[in-house]
Amino acid sequence: MTYRLIESAVRSSSPLSDLVLLRTCNRVEVYALTRAPRDAAAMLVRVFGLPDESYVYALEDADAAAHLLRVAGGLDSVALGETQIADQVGRAPKERPAKWKREQGLAEFFARAARSAPKLRRLTGIDRDSTSASHAAVRYVRQVVGLDHPRVTLLGTGKMARIAAEALRGTARIVVVNRDARRAATTAQRLGGRAARLRDLPKILESTDVLITATSADRRIVSKRVLAHVSSKLAGRRLWILDLGVPRNVDPAAADLHGVTLLTVDDLGPWAKLPPPPSALAKAERQLRRDAERSLEILRPRDADLVVSLRRAAEDVRRSEVERALGYLPHATERDRAVLDKMADRLVNRLLHGPTEFVRRLQADEDETAMAAFLETWDILGGGE
Repeated sequence: MTYRLIESAVRSSSPLSDLVLLRTCNRVEVYALTRAPRDAAAMLVRVFGLPDESYVYALEDADAAAHLLRVAGGLDSVALGETQIADQVGRAPKERPAKWKREQGLAEFFARAARSAPKLRRLTGIDRDSTSASHAAVRYVRQVVGLDHPRVTLLGTGKMARIAAEALRGTARIVVVNRDARRAATTAQRLGGRAARLRDLPKILESTDVLITATSADRRIVSKRVLAHVSSKLAGRRLWILDLGVPRNVDPAAADLHGVTLLTVDDLGPWAKLPPPPSALAKAERQLRRDAERSLEILRPRDADLVVSLRRAAEDVRRSEVERALGYLPHATERDRAVLDKMADRLVNRLLHGPTEFVRRLQADEDETAMAAFLETWDILGGGE
């Protein structure tokens, strides 16, 4: 699922006014602002290429806001309370194409969700230990594989792979495999292991106990054919494969091979944290619902007059200053005028981004005193002229 795929499907009749894709270790979610939720949901089902809407879940308004807060807090993760996902939530709007980066509603919504994550984890008591899909993988290796010094091959050098390997450093013999030889060498040196090229992976797997894959590749890297050959060389040993990639890095059909145990992120749930007590979850849910309602106010402020006034006053100043500058350039061409006008427009937009979002937060928090102070300062600076 990509922005390009969505844009090519909707073309000029998009029901979406803002859009963010959230990709985590076991999900791809689409968050959108729309006045036609049913049309938007139907469109996304078509983009996913699914036969009907039963293959997806669709949430609206406060339910959607609450869901994102749960996701950011790790309350909806396979590894309960994982912290990495809050970073992914915070980054998601920044990874959008330029077309969508101009929209700020969901960007602030996601930022608030990422900021709220530590509080939710504290309320449930799940912030006391390291928690992520990577840590669940490490627990699995220690509790199930049970070898004193397992030979671990790491496919990928991203954060998830590094976290798993760093937790095993000192007890495991680690080989780092990556398409980029320099990145493999750098990671291997940090982990006290050795580096290898991707083309050498089949041979390396013949002497591997645990393969941990966590690449961002959009296709499967390890095929059943390669693993079938490896299986024939195991000589009674077992190869454990922990596939943490999204999409999956290993062909699922490899699970049928003799001597191969293949697990995905979803399979690692039992090695994540124990769930918090119901009382803690209920407390977190109440806080989460309150935060969800307040987050919606960012997307739908009840009174946008202050923002409109701010933008209108800035536009008046912009036009006045552009005309004044052009008065000193009597020989300016139409292209010169257009360049100057565009530069002034971009400058004003960049300068107003922070104040605009600040005003929206004041409105969402219903902070009348702060709004009055802002208006007074704005007038002193000449913004209200």
